[in-house]
Amino acid sequence: MNSSILLNTKTKGFAIATFLASSVAMSSIAQANAIIKYGDTYLGVNNEGHLNVNPFDVDGLSDEFLTEFGGAPVGLWRQGLGDATSPGCLCEGWGVAATIGDSRFNAGANISSDGGAFGLDGGVFGSTDTSITSLVNLNGTDVSVTHAYGFSLANGVFQGSVTIRNNTDSVIEDLVYRRVMDWDIPPTEFNEFVTHGGVEANLESVGGNVRFASDNGFASANPDVAAGSRDASTVNSDFVDNGPSDHGSVFDFAFGELEAGDSRTFNIFYGSTASEEAAFDALDILQADVYSLGQQAGSPDDGEPATFLFAFGGVGGVELGTTPDNPVLPFVPAPGEFVFVSPEPGFWFDPPYAEGFAYELEGGATFTLLETPDASFGFGDLDLYIDDMFVATIAPGGVFDFTSLPSAVSSFRLVGLDRLLDVEDPGFSRAFPLFLDWTGTASTLTMDAIIASAEPVSSPATFLFIVGGFALFITKRKYAK
Repeated sequence: MNSSILLNTKTKGFAIATFLASSVAMSSIAQANAIIKYGDTYLGVNNEGHLNVNPFDVDGLSDEFLTEFGGAPVGLWRQGLGDATSPGCLCEGWGVAATIGDSRFNAGANISSDGGAFGLDGGVFGSTDTSITSLVNLNGTDVSVTHAYGFSLANGVFQGSVTIRNNTDSVIEDLVYRRVMDWDIPPTEFNEFVTHGGVEANLESVGGNVRFASDNGFASANPDVAAGSRDASTVNSDFVDNGPSDHGSVFDFAFGELEAGDSRTFNIFYGSTASEEAAFDALDILQADVYSLGQQAGSPDDGEPATFLFAFGGVGGVELGTTPDNPVLPFVPAPGEFVFVSPEPGFWFDPPYAEGFAYELEGGATFTLLETPDASFGFGDLDLYIDDMFVATIAPGGVFDFTSLPSAVSSFRLVGLDRLLDVEDPGFSRAFPLFLDWTGTASTLTMDAIIASAEPVSSPATFLFIVGGFALFITKRKYAK
């Protein structure tokens, strides 16, 4: 495959251009690989969706970035410390395997373990200052894999929304996704401690999606090739501070059948924090099902000066968005702005807590139904506004049918969340799931947080804007330990 740009585009069901336009600080579209920064963490993504990028191959990279990297490859890099996935070998990647009819297909990308991309047949790639998106297609069949990376709800942690779409007329059987990476935590790059959590609780044998997990960060990205292990005690088990050794993590997720025209979406989280405690706070915010932590030799207890994390959401046997306790999470391209890329109707979506939210579908879709969470989530009545006019009060667990209105609705506001706002609370980031259904295809679902106040909100990142004649404040959340 051409490493500079993916060709032969197939974009059925995926509106990448609109996603790229959704970020506030738009940069030029990169044609080969990209690096973005969030907090103290950098993420380097190749055009097939795997990590470990040569910064000199990235068009228009700033002098600030180049000074930080000094020409070294970038996978998951912490400012002032270095990279945690690229020293020694560029062993980070992904793979998909699927049975369609009598044929078994596998494809993926891993630079060192598999010689780069394999089994792929074109796609598209693009980036902004806050997002990186790769869509590729499996060779010989109409199945696409999208990796959309952006800022997560936890500072310094990137969210990768992975969508596998069956564009064929047949059922996919035994769909498996693998992600593998070799931890190389600086400054003891080939001698680190690794921790796995959530594996045993989410094994395929107990109803989860984890088919296999171990510490072999050097495995092939091909799910049809046995991954093996560096230490046999790490196979399909939870463990704490294994090592120090030169190892990493590999996870196989089995998603079973995928009907023709359907897709399966789950999340990957890559990030770095200043300590182990901060890493667990981030995992709690993101409600990760399965995780791996990497720490340098000599500091397994507190994880300082940095703990790197690699985690997954939506792999616990319940598809993201099917319950209010397991909602679809947004990207955060700017303070107070939350974006869901190519959203599917009929799911629960969860922005962070605020006074209210302004919701908007882009791409021509219109809302048909909303449902609020029940009283157990701690919220009272909510007021629904459309075009700045009050329409209805909705009780906890209530439903509103937009099709009862005389005209179609593509945007509305919900206000009156009457629970005390505490932006210092880590739980602030996941507090108000909302079920939304619509008709048509939406390129993005955007939710803007509304905090009404007569006085400026006490925060260094507060932005004033006007909605419906009222002064509203969007406040960037803080993450406290």
